[in-house]
Amino acid sequence: MKNGMRAVKISIVFLFAIVMVLTVSKSWTQEIRPASNVVILFTHDLHSHFFPYPVLESDGKRTTVGGYARLATAIKQERARYGGKTLLVDAGDFAEGTLFHTVLPEEALEFKLMGVLGYDVITLGNHDFDFYPDGLAKMLRTVKARGGPSPALVASNTEFSKDGAGDAELKKAFHEFPVREYVVVDRGGMKIGLFGIMGKDAAEDAPYAKPVTFIDPVDASKRIVNILRKNEKVDMIICLSHNGTRSQKSISEDEILAEKVPDIDVIISGHTHTTLSRPLIVGKTIIVSSGSYGAYLGVLNVSFSREKGAAVKAYDLVNMTPDVPEDPAVARHIKSFKKIVERHYLSHFNYRFDQVLADTGFDMEQLSYMYANPGEKGIGNLITDAFRHAVKKAEGSRYRHVHAAIQGLGTIRSSFVQGKISVPDVFRVLSMGPGENNLPGNTLIAGYLTGKELKNFLEVHTSIAPYKDAAYLQVSGITFEYNPYRVIFDRVISAKVLDEHGAYEPLDEGRLYRIVINSFTAELLSKISEKSHGILSVQLRDETGSPVKDMKTLMIHAKGQSGIGGVKEWVALADYLTSFPDADGDGIPNVPARYRGSEGRIVTKASLNPLDLVTGGGWVTWGVVFLFLVFLTVVIFAVRAIVNKVYRPRKSGNPGT
Repeated sequence: MKNGMRAVKISIVFLFAIVMVLTVSKSWTQEIRPASNVVILFTHDLHSHFFPYPVLESDGKRTTVGGYARLATAIKQERARYGGKTLLVDAGDFAEGTLFHTVLPEEALEFKLMGVLGYDVITLGNHDFDFYPDGLAKMLRTVKARGGPSPALVASNTEFSKDGAGDAELKKAFHEFPVREYVVVDRGGMKIGLFGIMGKDAAEDAPYAKPVTFIDPVDASKRIVNILRKNEKVDMIICLSHNGTRSQKSISEDEILAEKVPDIDVIISGHTHTTLSRPLIVGKTIIVSSGSYGAYLGVLNVSFSREKGAAVKAYDLVNMTPDVPEDPAVARHIKSFKKIVERHYLSHFNYRFDQVLADTGFDMEQLSYMYANPGEKGIGNLITDAFRHAVKKAEGSRYRHVHAAIQGLGTIRSSFVQGKISVPDVFRVLSMGPGENNLPGNTLIAGYLTGKELKNFLEVHTSIAPYKDAAYLQVSGITFEYNPYRVIFDRVISAKVLDEHGAYEPLDEGRLYRIVINSFTAELLSKISEKSHGILSVQLRDETGSPVKDMKTLMIHAKGQSGIGGVKEWVALADYLTSFPDADGDGIPNVPARYRGSEGRIVTKASLNPLDLVTGGGWVTWGVVFLFLVFLTVVIFAVRAIVNKVYRPRKSGNPGT
């Protein structure tokens, strides 16, 4: 009996030992297993920049960057280096920026090329909705009908209207394409979940998406991440984000997203056109950005283990300079697209694709410089002067004086460098807008504002733009001075407006002024009240001063050109350039030297002098002064009460009685 019990005990011990050995062996195997890795090739904000475009280098030399044919070469090189571990993605705004996007709904050239380049997964940006819901629906159906290679499309916080009025076709196209909330792919021995979101700022910049709206990106991301982790059992999660990052942490949406949804491993950050020379690390989340217009191909080599999560193994931004050879097949594709654009779009305006319009003997301010140094710029003066010139030309004998033209920095998309200026160069500068009658491009709108409203409009530059840099203004026909230290929304010190006789007169808040802006800006005027918490309001009016709700009634129509829906802002600039004299006798108009820089249209007068802070102030300034005086009075009385209590003299008395 004892021997039997002993045998049982030995057997139990033996089995326990085997279990322990297997457990330890399994644990040891997991610990020493080499981490998996995937190489994420990424872009965002390509904005239809198929061809290389001219830029100024830091040393002042001119070169060209970008171009899909160069991207194709760089992508092939990275794939050859890393084999099947690569994943090619894009974080939105693949469209809207060059003449090629003008045929987006019918031709979907952007999608066609992204399929040729082998993109795996992409998402939508705010400008991908610029052809309205029906235009985007038509593009998706074009892609599906054409067949051939095509990237998967993810959109995780898009919300359609309940009644389907205005977006029913897009909802149906999303289902048919299909546009998914997320996809799961296998790379580098891992299951990787990818989803795409539209940020809050991007959603505000998508007025043409209506009635489509966008769910809060953090809430949507939490839901999708939960599905990917629990249901799909993915190893790694990549967010294709059209949020963006900013230098101010409080409004840097992708950094906020990483903090609030820490289970995201990698965020490909689009929308703000940020170029991150090294990744941002927020908690365990890796955030990367590669600029805009295809200037760089981002290469993120991620090492991943279940114990430690994702880590940066290597990171590079491959600059698409002339050193990167063009892929011949892709270059041929792009060249063939020119005829399509000429036939379907440019023919309406009597322009050819490669037509030279003017020559500039100097470089104009580049976009990156304009954002880093906001204020009046030569290119902005050129554009706004062109708007006033276009209205006068279009109206002819019916012309009514335009006092001022105003343009937001966000709708200026490029600039000019020294040399010849062609039709594609001009379009690239003012490329936004769905236009009318299936002819893309923002149109010119001319309406009236009261003097008070015009001052409110200028306050956008002083008080809203510091928090949303796309709102910085460029002006023509008006000059103004402001003090950035004055009370917010009341910083304009003085303004003068050009009258019918060519003289600048002080702004009269009680009279009507005719202004010209583009249709995109007209759509966003209501946002001024929202952004200023109701303090500022700007409402376009007719010549009687009555508010106008339908902006189409204020559209400037081109003389002798029917069916194009109004004067395009880019055509206004093109026509203005051709109006310049030929100064050097080569048969090409020359841009006047006055557009080399600023002319004093917008002047900053920074002063902390108490008188300068309040002189000429409106109710906002004096309201703040009143509240400050009330606060100061309360503080003085409180201090006096405390002092009296502490130092109150004691009453004398006779302790012996």
